Amino acid sequence: MSHYSVNTVSAEGNNPCLKLASVIERHLKALSELPDLTPVLRATCQQLSEQWARLIDNNMPRQNKMRRFAWIAPSNSE
Repeated sequence: MSHYSVNTVSAEGNNPCLKLASVIERHLKALSELPDLTPVLRATCQQLSEQWARLIDNNMPRQNKMRRFAWIAPSNSE
């Protein structure tokens, strides 16, 4: 499942599908937080979630990265 998105080419170019990657990352993060999961499986899901988060950050256009953290430093447009 994970490598399908890494190798998928979007309609706009050769970048992986970031929407699908985001969904995979969120699901792995949710799985890693389940209390009934064994420690090994929880750690595996957490590591995969972190890898997907890096993939998303590395492939997100620069403009979107800046917008993602805009709430930290609001603009002076008031």
